[in-house]
Amino acid sequence: MRKGVVSFGGMVVGLVLLVVAFMGPWYAMSLGGALGMNGHVGFYLTRMEAKGMFNNQDLSISVGYADAKENAQSVGANVESFTIMENAMYLTLFAIATTLIAIIGIAAFVFRLGTPKIMKYVGGGFALLTFVLALAPALYVMNTKFSENISGFWFSQSTFGVTVTGGPGYAWYVMVVVAIIALICGVAILVKKIVPETTSSEKVTPPTDK
Repeated sequence: MRKGVVSFGGMVVGLVLLVVAFMGPWYAMSLGGALGMNGHVGFYLTRMEAKGMFNNQDLSISVGYADAKENAQSVGANVESFTIMENAMYLTLFAIATTLIAIIGIAAFVFRLGTPKIMKYVGGGFALLTFVLALAPALYVMNTKFSENISGFWFSQSTFGVTVTGGPGYAWYVMVVVAIIALICGVAILVKKIVPETTSSEKVTPPTDK
């Protein structure tokens, strides 16, 4: 029972972390150097944000990827990265859906609602599916370039007095954590043995008169 309760709690935590990952930045780039340039660009699942000081003027922009594609090349961004972020968003939404189903299945298994064997495989199976759907977008995003001519996912380069650094935002790390949690919870439920219910009531033989 304890293992099932822990798995249930773990998947609930995973669901909360998925929401955090959906709202947070998956990738971040920082620019600094000449001409008073000091800014940050964040790539979210639904939008791109740019904040900082450019040409001694404060700048704050938040734009969806559909609109960002039109001016992407002028700022050296990789247009394909926008499509990848949109695809990662869909995978994350699927992960949220499978997590909800896993929570329902595990809860039904733990609290003996429905057929235990079916609920066990529903909860554990969808938890493992959440593992795949949480890890897939993280690896998917990791294998793209958010700016042209960079060395990799983590990078730092200087050109004409301007230093550009880039790396994953906290939401990317959160997705990796969710994948680990879902894997542990799914395996824990699937390997848990189904204990048959025992009845505590005993037959009482009525007294007989002799």
